[in-house]
Amino acid sequence: MCKYNIAAYITAYQDIEALNKCIISLKNQTYPIKEIFIIDNSPEKLNFFTLDEQAVILEHHPNNIGISGGLEIAVKWSIENNYDFLWTFDQDSQPSSDNLEKLLLYYDNLNSDNNLIGVIAPLSIDIQSQQELEGAIWGKYQFVPASIYKNRDLRGFYKKEFYDCDIVITSGSLVNLKIAQNVKLPNRDLFIDSVDWDYCMNFREKGFRVVVVTQAVMYHNFGNYLKDHLLSSKQIPIYNYSALRYFYTCRNHTYIESRLAYKDKSLWLSITFRLKALFKKIIKIILYENDNKIIKIGACIQGTFDGFIGRLGKTW
Repeated sequence: MCKYNIAAYITAYQDIEALNKCIISLKNQTYPIKEIFIIDNSPEKLNFFTLDEQAVILEHHPNNIGISGGLEIAVKWSIENNYDFLWTFDQDSQPSSDNLEKLLLYYDNLNSDNNLIGVIAPLSIDIQSQQELEGAIWGKYQFVPASIYKNRDLRGFYKKEFYDCDIVITSGSLVNLKIAQNVKLPNRDLFIDSVDWDYCMNFREKGFRVVVVTQAVMYHNFGNYLKDHLLSSKQIPIYNYSALRYFYTCRNHTYIESRLAYKDKSLWLSITFRLKALFKKIIKIILYENDNKIIKIGACIQGTFDGFIGRLGKTW
């Protein structure tokens, strides 16, 4: 008999193939998931004809409520239906078959009344580049990869079975719903990008742990990219995003980091850092993008400005 009652959640948008792969990986888990709740933000409802044997609940939102709106609804739904955990996903993710089992095993071993875990997440690996995406830690004016912040012996760090941090990506995160009832819901006004930063920090501000289990692996597609061969001798992925994605990335990163820095009395450091980040992003767009360079640069500038002044919502 399973100890925990688990629901999974997926944000879907115009890619039935990726969504089906994600759902199959959830169906194949060694620890059973009772229901899969999906928010479909596609203009036309996706056809789930291959999923009729699986308990799937679908809500179609053709007006596109974004990652934040979908996650807010999913957290409320899972709490109302008395689930113990909500396992959250983007459609571009494929967890290993024993992923959930390992997350729960480590949760049982690490959680205690005096050290409560709010979010526990797997090690995320980019499908295309095979690079690992670490959890990050807040460092007064910016988020810093956990390995750099906590341990300069990187080889020693990566041998760890788990580590604590401040933020992890939404996809693959297992949310403790008993704790989530006492934490602010995801901020719907962020729309897309950095929704996970904000939500994780809600848990951290209440004193709850965010943990990454490196023994649980999830593959995730972070987008199309080119390898940097001009600005660096290393092969660094350069992601090629739409103007819309650039806008929300710049806006939400700036908004979240500047507000956290203000609390830490490091606002000017944050402003300097965000302006440097904007300049670097513009240079990369000029060097590497093949289309709509002016529009994308404008999106980055507008997004950064809106982030500083706090203009949120679905505005692009």
